[in-house]
Amino acid sequence: MSRDKALDMPITAIFIDEVQVPLEDRTPVDVQGKKLPAGEYVGELLTWLAKKGPAAGIVLVLATQRPDSKTIPSGLRAVLGSRFALRVMDWRDSNIVLGEQMNTRGFDSSRLLPSHKGVGILRPDGDTAAGADVLAMTVRTYYMPNEDWRTICEQGRALREAAGTLTGHAAGQDATPVLDHAAAVKPIGASHPVDAVPSPGELPELLASLLEYLGDDLGPDGREFVPTAELLGALEIDRKTFAQEMTDLGCRPTRDRVTGEDGDVRQVRGYLTAEIRSAIGRVTTDSGVTDEDGRQ
Repeated sequence: MSRDKALDMPITAIFIDEVQVPLEDRTPVDVQGKKLPAGEYVGELLTWLAKKGPAAGIVLVLATQRPDSKTIPSGLRAVLGSRFALRVMDWRDSNIVLGEQMNTRGFDSSRLLPSHKGVGILRPDGDTAAGADVLAMTVRTYYMPNEDWRTICEQGRALREAAGTLTGHAAGQDATPVLDHAAAVKPIGASHPVDAVPSPGELPELLASLLEYLGDDLGPDGREFVPTAELLGALEIDRKTFAQEMTDLGCRPTRDRVTGEDGDVRQVRGYLTAEIRSAIGRVTTDSGVTDEDGRQ
């Protein structure tokens, strides 16, 4: 059907490389009145697209160099049909891509050699030329040496220059991103910024980092509690140093129950966002920071 141009129903392929980057984004967004990490919301959208897209001729292709169980949610993995695993470090990584117990059936991409360039194990979804009952097969993708790639890029650049469509860094223009990382999630449904707080540049380094990371969660409609482990990972700071600096700011750790990615409820250590807001308020008052209306 897609090959019949009269029907105007082409196949649309959506490729997302390094898919772990958006899926691990912890920026809070407001989705239909509910606070979600941006990565969790992206995972839900990709899962829906993987389910519904094929009927409309939309094919989703995800690629990652980190095939661990936390990178791609189990719900998304379950609806991804064909799997292709290049050489990985061990059989566990191979099973995450190809499916549980695939190594026991003789399909383990960790056994591929470095010299096997472009070789991987394909677990197809549906019939193949090898037969409908084939579970998986070792295949090699089209291999193109760097010299050929360079020739293609040079020809492509010449064509774009002739057409006047060469832009950005390739044309020597300023390639500074227009949107910052946090602003990129706004179209998905991020809510309004926190009111009456100073800019990160007016705060001590730790508070500035907390303000930048938590964003809307410091507002009245944000989260009440943030786990310490989440903050340590987001800020990339030493646990001891973080605890000492938070104590100096007047923020005391507490315990609360949170629901993990596996659905289990655990009691973890963390901080109340109200105390972080209070710390920001104290610093603002002590330093005499004013808002746009001139109020302190």
